Amino acid sequence: MKKVTNQRLTSYFFLAINTITWGLALVIVKPGLEFTTPFRYLLYRYLLAAVFSVPILLYYLPKVKKKLKAVKKIIFVEFFGTALALGLLYIGLSKTTAIEASFITTTTPIFVVLAGIIYLKEKVEKHEWLGLSIAFFGTLLLTLFPVILNGMTPTGLSLEGNIFIILQNIATAIAMVLAKKHYKKLPKLFVTSISFYFGIVVFGLLSLGDLLYSGATSISEAVPQLISVIYTDFTHQSVWVAALYMAIFGSIIGLTAYIKGQDGIEASEASLFWYLQPLVFVPAGLIFLHETIHPIQIVAMIIIFSGVYIAERRTKKRRSSSKKKA
Repeated sequence: MKKVTNQRLTSYFFLAINTITWGLALVIVKPGLEFTTPFRYLLYRYLLAAVFSVPILLYYLPKVKKKLKAVKKIIFVEFFGTALALGLLYIGLSKTTAIEASFITTTTPIFVVLAGIIYLKEKVEKHEWLGLSIAFFGTLLLTLFPVILNGMTPTGLSLEGNIFIILQNIATAIAMVLAKKHYKKLPKLFVTSISFYFGIVVFGLLSLGDLLYSGATSISEAVPQLISVIYTDFTHQSVWVAALYMAIFGSIIGLTAYIKGQDGIEASEASLFWYLQPLVFVPAGLIFLHETIHPIQIVAMIIIFSGVYIAERRTKKRRSSSKKKA
């Protein structure tokens, strides 16, 4: 049995904060995507987050050794964790329901384990493979939910949206494995602050690209159009509420809490907190967005939780055996 140390309790505290802030995220953001694009929403989120993080950045900048090398590492990791993962996530959210998108993102730890096996060459026993296989089957069932219903899908669900969310899981898993390796010695608030400025550049360019794709003939024409649509976007309360919430709670508080939380415990244990998020987003989605839950979704999550339990229980047994041998 694991000894509950102060460091472990601190990690649990930070991961609980992360569970609440990220659990509410898609429910709060979903209404705003009716009035803006995923890329413009992300641009607003990171602009606000960057403003709030200026004091943090100024505090940590003198303390970080080899600043240029550190920034290069952060940009490399955040290409997957910010640019790719969040772009895919919010494109997917714009095409499916918040509860369905949240259910699928809850399976991210499965992909993190697989990324660890591939990238970090982590060893997995037969029982762990069994648990992962069961959990992956549940994820597949959840993703193909619109196809299984064959035209009787609840309003707002789509296979296309679900596929984008799965691709987000893969990008996030890659980012988390890389972060575990590259962020160990970096101040976590410094990492998140740099990621905000990287996000501004990426999603600013993608927002301009959206307008060029939609009809603008040049950058000089797209820039005034972008300014105009930004003004229009912020006349809608749901847009600025989503951007403000995610800038503060999703980015500064939520992301830092996750990075800080996983520092004090094993990555596999930290990932289990993701499975607590349905306790937050399910009631929030039902109450605030009036979305529904289908029995197939519940069955899929039970299958996923069963697979995770089998894999994690085996991991604990193996660790106990290792300790006894030692």
